[in-house]
Amino acid sequence: MTATLSPDDTPPTLPAAGTLYGLPELAEAVAAAIRLEERHRAMIDRLEAAILKQAQDAADSARRAGFGKLDAQNAGTKMAAKARNDLRAASDDDRWAILRQLDALASGLSASDVLWASPVVALARAGMGSDKRTNHMAQLSGAGPAELRTAAALAAATLDRVLGASVAALLDRMPAKQRIVSPQELADRLIGDDVRQARAAIAAVKQAHQRALNADREFASGRRNATARIASALADRDAAQNAGAAVEAG
Repeated sequence: MTATLSPDDTPPTLPAAGTLYGLPELAEAVAAAIRLEERHRAMIDRLEAAILKQAQDAADSARRAGFGKLDAQNAGTKMAAKARNDLRAASDDDRWAILRQLDALASGLSASDVLWASPVVALARAGMGSDKRTNHMAQLSGAGPAELRTAAALAAATLDRVLGASVAALLDRMPAKQRIVSPQELADRLIGDDVRQARAAIAAVKQAHQRALNADREFASGRRNATARIASALADRDAAQNAGAAVEAG
């Protein structure tokens, strides 16, 4: 008999192909994202300064030619619009080269985002496929509540993530009411600090990418996007709070 999906069944969702980064690699990704964002910001600042200078020069020239204040302002505004169009076209390749690198950094974290989703998820992969994990699972497969509790306590006391992952996997197979140890508490004890640091790093890369995109859109349009600025500020605040929580927990 061939198994088929019914219309109501939802196939499992997997992350896009990518690399699972550890904390050192995530720290490098954050540093790279910040450097790229700073390069993009410096470029935007130079372009905005050039637009402002051309607008001011046009307004000053109009005033010297005897035009009134309003006409001089209009001359500056028209020149600013022309300068923005010209500089936007001239800088497109350079600006987007940086934005593409930021996008690649953020997109490359898709697998890490899923596999660092929570302490339970992160602990589940500890020692996966190793002889040590296999042996622990075999030894504990028939364990009673007291033995599982002892194994969980030993894992927490010795920070043995492979033993902890084995215990958590067995607990996950049990009805929630029968669990003598919380898998979430065990996972948080063993790998929670790492997960908080990883999530803060992933968020930092994504926000650097989004800030650069927002800045580029504002430059291209010549208009401030208040909604995007508020959303970015709130995301930055949440990331700072999460990073602080990770430091305090450490």
